Amino acid sequence: MKLRFILFLALAGIFISCKNDKNRTPSGYDYSVISEGSGETAKPNEYVIFGISIKGDNGKVIQEMTEGMQLPTIQVPAEMPKGKDANPIIELLSTAKAGGKYKLIMPIDSIPNPPADLNGMKHVEYEIDVKYVKNEEQYRTYMDEQNAAQEAKIAANADKVNALQEQVAKAVADFKGGKLDTKSTASGLKYHIVKEGTGENIKEGQKVKVNYYGVLMDGTRFDDSFSRGMELPYTVGMGGVIKGLEEGTTQLKKGSAAYLFIPYNLAYGDAGSPPVIPARADLVFYVEIIDVN
Repeated sequence: MKLRFILFLALAGIFISCKNDKNRTPSGYDYSVISEGSGETAKPNEYVIFGISIKGDNGKVIQEMTEGMQLPTIQVPAEMPKGKDANPIIELLSTAKAGGKYKLIMPIDSIPNPPADLNGMKHVEYEIDVKYVKNEEQYRTYMDEQNAAQEAKIAANADKVNALQEQVAKAVADFKGGKLDTKSTASGLKYHIVKEGTGENIKEGQKVKVNYYGVLMDGTRFDDSFSRGMELPYTVGMGGVIKGLEEGTTQLKKGSAAYLFIPYNLAYGDAGSPPVIPARADLVFYVEIIDVN
């Protein structure tokens, strides 16, 4: 995953508060406190581990990293950069308490050469959730634990990944041959439920965590979460993943396993996503819904 937010952090901008109770960083940028943390504040050279969600003014998620190995980290500098080198998010995190949540809004016209996917937007919204503050020793222990947990998941998933290669290939062949019982939505998405979950169908606005195995219609694998030992978290309906995956999620429940047969217009469109996804490529996902909140 590309840490696009790092690009934003480096840009100069004017932050405006989304509430009247403004707070201000040393370099003069306003932010608002969603909730005040009760933990420690980082000292110079200590580490702040935080979740971040970046949204456009249309509510679309540009990037979201909110848990596990995806959590970004900054080390508070011994001397805070000033002037054009000042970074308001680092300044904010250097004074924030663990457990605190904050919101910043950056006007697009304050970003030099903004990425094309920001065209038409007036601002970008950051929500920052400070998870932990750790010293050097604590941070090394934390990272060792995270790496060990991920390696354990990768090892545990190894046999499953091998089995999925055959299972997914068979499902695709059966689908092409009209032998797989599928349901359809109005958009053209087709799905086949392997295992029924429990509770109600997932709704827009809910946060989910899924494992997935994705292939092209010729069976070529292009990505999967099992072999990385890292589930994919996203908020349904916020545009953080392709439309077909979001719509397919709403047909399922917590604990469900299913195949999603996604037409190209609900995936990466006419252009595809070179070099991995060709132009006008229909996709197949095997998905398992691990958690729903």
